[in-house]
Amino acid sequence: MPKTQSLGRLFDQSVQKFGRYPALIYSTDGNQIKGYSYSEVGGLVDSWSEYFKAKQVKAGDRVIAIAAKSPRHFAFFYTCWKLGLIAVPVCESLGDPEMSFVIGDCEPAFILVDSASEAKVRQNAGDCPVYNWQDIESRPEAAHCEPVETGLDDVACLIYTSGSTGMPKGVMLTHENIWYNAWAALECFNMTKTDRLMSLLPYWHAYAMTTEIVCAFMCGSTCAIPKDIRDFKRNIKNYKPTIVLVVPRVVDGLKAAIDKSIAELPPKKKALIDKAIYNASRICNAGPKLDGGILRMFTHHFFYDPLVFRKFRSSFGGKIRFIVSGGAPLDLEHQIFFKYMGMPIFQGYGLTEASPVVSSNQEEVHRLGSCGPVMPWLLPEHGGDYAFKDEEGKLAKSNHGLLMLKGKCVMKGYWRHSDASAKTMEDGWLNTGDMGYCDKEGFIFIHGRKGNMIVMVNGEKVHPEFVEDAIKASPLISEAMVIGEKCKNLYVCANVPEELRAKHSEEELQRLVKEEVLRCTGHMAIYQKPKDVIILPDFNIEDGTLTVSLKIRRYKIRELYKQQIEGFLLKNGEEVATKRELGIASSKVVESLEEASVMLGDGTYL
Repeated sequence: MPKTQSLGRLFDQSVQKFGRYPALIYSTDGNQIKGYSYSEVGGLVDSWSEYFKAKQVKAGDRVIAIAAKSPRHFAFFYTCWKLGLIAVPVCESLGDPEMSFVIGDCEPAFILVDSASEAKVRQNAGDCPVYNWQDIESRPEAAHCEPVETGLDDVACLIYTSGSTGMPKGVMLTHENIWYNAWAALECFNMTKTDRLMSLLPYWHAYAMTTEIVCAFMCGSTCAIPKDIRDFKRNIKNYKPTIVLVVPRVVDGLKAAIDKSIAELPPKKKALIDKAIYNASRICNAGPKLDGGILRMFTHHFFYDPLVFRKFRSSFGGKIRFIVSGGAPLDLEHQIFFKYMGMPIFQGYGLTEASPVVSSNQEEVHRLGSCGPVMPWLLPEHGGDYAFKDEEGKLAKSNHGLLMLKGKCVMKGYWRHSDASAKTMEDGWLNTGDMGYCDKEGFIFIHGRKGNMIVMVNGEKVHPEFVEDAIKASPLISEAMVIGEKCKNLYVCANVPEELRAKHSEEELQRLVKEEVLRCTGHMAIYQKPKDVIILPDFNIEDGTLTVSLKIRRYKIRELYKQQIEGFLLKNGEEVATKRELGIASSKVVESLEEASVMLGDGTYL
């Protein structure tokens, strides 16, 4: 293991070691692919350092960046870290109340913005100076900036959580936290300078920050930075990534596009693809080992793969080693399909408070449906540990219960929220708030968040995420929230795509969606199958029913649609629960970790 060091010194060493290698590539407005070498990024950071110094910043000051994903984020983070500043990346889509809260909470020396965000930020910045980062020139004559002396325990970054139960809290991640997490990811994913990493994840998301900003530079690989989802889809073939980081919604879109292209083929070609998929399914058998017979393997590698699957891979650039999905649990069928194609998707688990990667499936060690084995930083030889806490409060790796973590990647605490930090930390353990277990082979499985568990009137306990994930796999349902606290049955609050609303009457739509929910949950236990469905207006960031990381805010949905939900429950013969039983708690009562995780789930997955 290399020597732990501050992120500013890590950057200087990378620039010196990988100077001429490509560091960043991106597409211009004219759809041309351009880029920066490591030396050029080093020069950019030197220029930005002079600009920052002219603003009279000092070590420990906070600097905010509010902008869409951009190559400039690399200059922002590494300039902060070389000068001993605390980088605060903030989502440009935050509502005005949340944005002004974050700015006031961290009291930055100044704020950097892009042109698209400038007007909104100025409205919420108060007296804090706001500068357009597009005005910071890259000056070849800028003097080299030597990193200031920074302790490994010094805060490097504040990542504000999504605020699923109220205003967001700033997670304090130190230089050591981030360095160790990046090193652990390198160990598990075998990244080298020949890799090209691509994602749509924003840099206010801890997973993207650690994996792209730090991990990629640690090993000398290249980051491809698409402007948006359209650029991602249009140019992925030109970017030629080897590793792609996505969220399940992107995978859903990619799979839908592939299905559409297959449906438009002539019958003979469709039949060939069906045979190729069937043959691959017999070989792969949804596990890491091949188990399909020599003849099937020969047919796959020398006939179906070059004739069918290689063509699909070429549309993704033809270089992909694997895809990592994060943000929510990934549909198992999608994982299997992309494995057949030769582009395996690995699911993992993490949370901002753990810097963020906790576990992940990997090329040599994976199990579909799991979140993979834990990262090296959680092993005893690296000073870490993990366990599950049962209902009696006992800790053991063999338990089913709350996942508890200990190690060098656990956050320093919440910015200006020592009381919340104390509740999150229990005798040196980070309480993730997520329920799960570890099987005998060491694979982590996550059920959902403890605070979301539904207790029905007959005593049955249900993790709503388990049911919701199955329902959202349907193309007819864009979002779902399961309810049923103190009820005889479960029910679903659903959103449906606009095009589906346009095609059907309200009565037809209700029947169609209910039938689809029953189909999606047909394999579940009786008490897990929803009885009925209520279709609600689309959840969104603007009204607070979705967080900026697109997780549902359960208390806000119940609060906003209280009358509709209560009327729906009464119609189904349920007694309307009290506000407390429904879990509609204010942010003053509920204290929880971020409802989503990183690298790879819903308050649970990365």
